[in-house]
Amino acid sequence: MLKKVILLTAPTVLTLFLSVSAHGQDLPSGPLNRLINCSINPGKTMAQVVEWAKTQPVTDATPNAIFFREAIMAGNYRESYDFTIAAFFPSYAEMNRKIIAGFTLPDTRMRTGTRGTDLFTCDPNTLRINHNRFVNGGNNDGFSGDVTIMQTRFCRINEGQTVADAWEFAQGVASNYADAGDNSLYQMWTRELGPVGNTVAGGGVVLSTVPSTPEASSSRLDMRREGFDPLEGLRPLPVSCDYPSVWRTYAIHRGGNN
Repeated sequence: MLKKVILLTAPTVLTLFLSVSAHGQDLPSGPLNRLINCSINPGKTMAQVVEWAKTQPVTDATPNAIFFREAIMAGNYRESYDFTIAAFFPSYAEMNRKIIAGFTLPDTRMRTGTRGTDLFTCDPNTLRINHNRFVNGGNNDGFSGDVTIMQTRFCRINEGQTVADAWEFAQGVASNYADAGDNSLYQMWTRELGPVGNTVAGGGVVLSTVPSTPEASSSRLDMRREGFDPLEGLRPLPVSCDYPSVWRTYAIHRGGNN
């Protein structure tokens, strides 16, 4: 079941991969975003994975929100994986409470019917936790439907700059888009726990855009194609960002304070 893929593996992995990032004291807080990379089993499809996930019962161990992000354009990600499971929690206390609750649920190995492991396989070595800050959380169009197209950019913090500078930059980008008529949800992620790689502590942030619909995503891209400059007034830049990765994002479960 879903809880055994993204919940019960957490305690083991968290003891193996720890990398705590430094945050400026003036940055706002936000929910925790726990991610794990998964591959679709041979002969199965993403549609089957999504359909199965949406039919799973909500229990006391279910994260506050769950999204499946299917890779469309994501560099070498697709060499090993097909999608990422993103689970949201409002705090470490709530996340740990739900993990413990997962252990108390009845053993379901003898359950009949399709199990998550029949459809996909997740790599516990990729489990990580990000601190997810909503740049324009109180003023965005939101994503309330079943599917949308999101973008993520990894941005390295330039020498002499800080995470707080990156946050101020992200606010400027969101403001420029809003002035031009686009209020897509804009977020900044910083790594809390997980494998050490390019996203080393304090070395970078991820900026993500979650338009309300696939059509809104296309419209936002067309704004830049037609000459809109989201960086106007923000140069010199405190970060150096990669080209965006593109993900088809499926809403699996929403509920609670995320």
